[in-house]
Amino acid sequence: MADRSQLGLARIERETVQDRVYSVLRDRLMRGAFEPGQKLKIAELANAMGTSAMPVREALNRLAAERAIESMPNRSVRVPSLSRESLRDLMEARCAIEGLAVQRAAGNMDPGTLSTLKDFIVAQSATDAEHVSEASAEQNRAFHFAIYRRSGSAVLLPIIESLWLQFGPYLRVASERFDGREGRGTHFHVEMVTALAKGDGKAARAALESDIGRSFDLVVTDPVFLQEQGGAA
Repeated sequence: MADRSQLGLARIERETVQDRVYSVLRDRLMRGAFEPGQKLKIAELANAMGTSAMPVREALNRLAAERAIESMPNRSVRVPSLSRESLRDLMEARCAIEGLAVQRAAGNMDPGTLSTLKDFIVAQSATDAEHVSEASAEQNRAFHFAIYRRSGSAVLLPIIESLWLQFGPYLRVASERFDGREGRGTHFHVEMVTALAKGDGKAARAALESDIGRSFDLVVTDPVFLQEQGGAA
């Protein structure tokens, strides 16, 4: 009888669990489900996802390599707590890379994508009105990536995902601080869709940069953030 391990069955099963754990944690980081500076305990994560510690540990190692989390001296891990300078660096990188993606997407828009983007705006406006910050952050991400996928670039998307992994926890901070009622939270999204519908990449990019800049401003003026930074303005 053939040795099942020679068929790779056990190895594939282990990798599948790890990939699923990695995907879940990655998704939650990008949507702002974890807070800046939050410690992540392997045992708690494994229990919550109904798995053993090993796939969680391996998934966290992958996320650490992507700079989405950081390892601590006591072998624990946490979501990075970024300085004002690091956040500005990240914001400028987002404007450059995502701005290029939006500008390219303007020439590749189709009615179906434009309709989807408008649906995301309606949905986000509803969650903003109810102040459901995590749901709003997820709809915000879905909106942006629906545009980026129309850029036609296989190179830009992984870079953008890496940037969102690092900024994701702060998107929730921005969502919690901002009064998005009466459509204020989606103002720049409306501008982007209007520009994209006209094929105006330059205007779409300008709206995107304003959107990113607003999130940055909300984070660095947050009282908790200022306290962590030593009260610096």
